[in-house]
Amino acid sequence: MSTQLFTPYHALAGERGTRVPEWAQHRSVFRGPGRTTYLVETDELSSASADLTLLARTGWDVQVERESHSAVARVLLSQSDLPQAA
Repeated sequence: MSTQLFTPYHALAGERGTRVPEWAQHRSVFRGPGRTTYLVETDELSSASADLTLLARTGWDVQVERESHSAVARVLLSQSDLPQAA
């Protein structure tokens, strides 16, 4: 049985595969029980606005944390993992 990957980058590209936007400068993935979180660091938060709105509308939990006295922001993107059949 194969599992289909579904990441924020798949959500941004739709049926075209994946799209990693230019504003997503530093990317990390953290997997925990029942949830996967994508951490994206950027200094181009204004460029990310439309993409973050799209992700929120498609079911992603979007949280933005700005570093004080810096242009750098951390964007946390998470979604509950879908249950898999045994």
